[in-house]
Order: sequence, then C-alpha cells, then structure tokens
Amino acid sequence: MNFKPLAIMYLIRKFILKAQSNQFFQDSFWALLGNVLAKGMALVGAMVVARFLGKEVYGEYGTIRSTLMNIAIFSTFGLGYTATKYIAQCKKDRPEFLKTIAFYTMKISLVVSGTMAIALFFLAEYVAVILLEASHLTTPLRFVAVWVIFNSLTTAQIGILAGFSAFKPMARISMYIGFFAFSSSVLLTYFWNLNGALLALLFTQILNWYLNYREVQKHIPKDGTISKDKSFLKELLNFSFPVALQEALYSLTSWLMILILIKLSNYGEVGLYSAAMQWGAILLFIPGILRNVILTHLSGISNDSKKHDRVLKQTLLINFSATFIPFIIIYILKDWIVGFYGTSFKNGLEDILSISLFTVIFVSLSNVYAQAYLSKSKNWLMFGFRFFRDLSILLITIFLIRNTILVGAKALVLSSLINQIVFLFLISIIYHKILNAKKT
Repeated sequence: MNFKPLAIMYLIRKFILKAQSNQFFQDSFWALLGNVLAKGMALVGAMVVARFLGKEVYGEYGTIRSTLMNIAIFSTFGLGYTATKYIAQCKKDRPEFLKTIAFYTMKISLVVSGTMAIALFFLAEYVAVILLEASHLTTPLRFVAVWVIFNSLTTAQIGILAGFSAFKPMARISMYIGFFAFSSSVLLTYFWNLNGALLALLFTQILNWYLNYREVQKHIPKDGTISKDKSFLKELLNFSFPVALQEALYSLTSWLMILILIKLSNYGEVGLYSAAMQWGAILLFIPGILRNVILTHLSGISNDSKKHDRVLKQTLLINFSATFIPFIIIYILKDWIVGFYGTSFKNGLEDILSISLFTVIFVSLSNVYAQAYLSKSKNWLMFGFRFFRDLSILLITIFLIRNTILVGAKALVLSSLINQIVFLFLISIIYHKILNAKKT
C-alpha cells in the first residue's frame, strides 16, 4: 500500500540530486530565486502607483519610463550580452582577456549612455512638446535623464556577472532592489505623485548600480593588465554592433508604439497599455532572468551540437512552463486585477490584458531562439527577423486604428500577437535548418 508514495519520493529525490549536479539548473535556480520576490514586490508597487496616479497621469509616467528604458537599452551598445558570451568562453581558454572584456564593456557603456543622457537633457523640451504633446513633462524628463547612465552601467554589470556565473549574488542583489523599489515607489508617490514615482525610479536604479558595482569588483581578476590588442576590441565591437542594432530597433519600436497611441488615441490608452505590459513583464520575468543563463551555457557548448540541442530543448520547455502556468492563473484572476487598478481602468483593460498575456507565451519561446542565434554569432540574421517583425507590428497597428477596426491599445496588442506568432514560426524553422545543415 505504501509503494506508490515511496516511489514518488524516490523519483523526487532522484530529480533533486540530478538537478544539484547540473550546473544549468543550479544557475537557473539562483537566477530565479531572488527575482521571484523582487518582481512580485515591484508589480504590487506598480499597481499601487497606478491607483495613486490614475489612468491619465499613470499614462504619462509610463510614457516617461518607456522613453528612458528604450534609450537605455540602446546605450549599452549590446555589450551586456557580448560580455556574457565572451567571459563565458574566455574564463577557461583565455583568462588573460577577462579584465579587458570588463573594462571595455563598462567604458563604452558609460560613454554611449552619458552622451544619450546629455542629449535627452537638452532635447527634453522638444520631446515633450513636439513628440509627446505634453509640455509639462519637460522638467520630469530632464530630471531623470541621468537614470539612463545608471541603467546602462547596471545592464553591463549584469552581463559581466552572468559570464562569471555569479547568479547567487545576483539573486541577493535583486531581492534588495525589489524591496527598495516597492517601499520607495509607494512612499514617494503618495507624497509627491508623478515626481515622487520618478524619484523612486531614479533612486532604485542608483542603488542597483552600486550593489552590482561592488559585486563586479569581486570577480574581475586583480592581477593582469588590460590588453592593448586592438584586434580583440574590434572583435568585441563587430559582435556587439548587430546586437546594438537589435536593441536600438527594440527601443525605437517600443517608443513608436507609445507615440502611435498618443497621436492616434490618447494618454488613457497609453495607461491601459502600460498596465497590461506590467503583467506581461511578470510572465516574462523567468524567461528574462534566464536569458543570461541560457547565453552563458549555449556559448560554452556552441561547438557541441548534441549538448547545444539538449540545452535548447530544456530551455524551451522551462520557458513555456514558466509562462503558461502563470498565464492561466492571471487569466482566471483578471477581473480582480482590473478592479484593483480603480474605476478609470475598468473600461478596456480586461480585453487588452488577456491578449497581451497570451502574446507573452510566444515571446518567451522566441527569446530562447534569440539567445541561441546569439550563441552561434548569427546576430545579423536575427536583426533581419526582428526588423520585419517590428515594422509589421507598427504598420498593422496604424492600419487597425486609422480604419476604426479597433481602437488604441487593443489594436496594438492584437497586432503584436499576430506578428509574434509568425516571428516564432520563422526563426525556429530556419534555426533548425541551419543546425541540421551543420550536423550533416
């Protein structure tokens, strides 16, 4: 009678022992652990902020935040992923280059992000008045322009730490940041509304940079010098350039999505879209965290097709499970979620939330293939795929809104869903054809 429970316990124990001996699962565990609490607290904090600000002002906050994030994404020049890939490859075969990789990653990120932060500061009035049609956002944009620098440096630091497989300390930092982001955003927004929310965003990013800076210093080799080999710097930049173009494309597309809603609809639609995207980010937080883990391990075995395929299949399964299960839970609770945002969000958020959550499942699987392309240096090919996907999203959104087929945010999330499905199908088919050709 006790055979079945004993058999189950044996299988569970066997799985745990196997996972403990598997470095990929260990890194994934630590990458996930700290971010579960961090992302959860950040989401609750964002919901409270949305309730404090209301749909219109929250739309303005979402617009500023999106503008900053899209600038910051490009300003890293793709060096976060480059650092992860090259440190993962060089820490065994070419350890003398580790210090050089970290140095160039941080230096270039600082120069590019600093330039873009200064440009945003001086062009804030043009952006607010001409593009965003909200002159009162000029001062807030200037105030948080420095956020771009700290975010870019943090992204580069995370790329370096991921290359060293320092996922355990990264998890600890994420927990600290999650708690600080929640408490500061709720407290400062309560007292100073939009300015308080932006101030919390800035303080959180500065703390994040400082904690990651301290951790990076522990992992960079103390001995050795920075290589003067210009050919190695050229190699890094050649790898980074198409990645930077992909990030620039993502930044531009994300910002244009907001701009389309502002020009063809209103800030209320931006507020609805921003709220839905927060929950999409929650579904993507596990796949997002695992991106560096995936790249680290796929880069280390890029020449071993069998291991490469095995890790790829494992990651696809993990990403699908990590998005589909919470999708079901959030979908069931969507009425309660919409109600929590307040009366200004009740009209339209439920449908937009449902579509955007379903879209995330395909985005999650696409991200796995994106890292796989990156591990095999197929950066230009991935850039081409993303260019046509993003252009199609924008064009279909404009078509749906202008022809009054759908309005605002609903048109945007439906267009995204269609194009993400097509995008996943294409990159998976072509990727496996490339692998099969190499095997034969």
